[in-house]
Amino acid sequence: MPTKKLLYLTSNPGKVEEANRHFRDRYGFDIEIVKPDFEILEIQAKTCIEVAKFSVRYAADKLGVACLKSDTGVYMDALGGLPGPYNSYFDKQIGVDRFLEMFKGEINRNARLEHSFAYCYPGQEPIVFTGGSTGTIAFESKGTRGRWHDFFFIPAGETKTLSELRTENELHEATFWGSAIDDFAKWYKENELK
Repeated sequence: MPTKKLLYLTSNPGKVEEANRHFRDRYGFDIEIVKPDFEILEIQAKTCIEVAKFSVRYAADKLGVACLKSDTGVYMDALGGLPGPYNSYFDKQIGVDRFLEMFKGEINRNARLEHSFAYCYPGQEPIVFTGGSTGTIAFESKGTRGRWHDFFFIPAGETKTLSELRTENELHEATFWGSAIDDFAKWYKENELK
């Protein structure tokens, strides 16, 4: 099998951990995780799919090579779908504890997790893979690993947050992000590593 390096664009430590765990360790890809020396533009959009598609196309065109970008979001029913793709902004502005304090009187705690990957060649339309799961919002932050929403998103059928589940069993926790990462990995193996 010819060697080809998967160029994955992120500066998020949680995404770096996830990429190493899935692409390198599970699927055996040679990956290069890059934080470009330019800002990857992210549009204001309603879904993570739209954000990932725009960002990866912008980056692929600017770098002149095929690359991968991902985006995750949690959509809360009580907030009309917010924060959605604005997780990072919510985290920077108010953090987990302050957010949960503001959300404490809310009865409708239903939420949906979205995880999207977009792969793009320069000058072409991105190829997108997306998945996720449903769940609820915890009353308090729990766990020590992950991103903003990992500390309070409890997948349907579970009693622990994503962060707690990741500490106990990474592969089990990964199932709640949907099949997007595996769908991409299988596609990449079939189409790019021939």
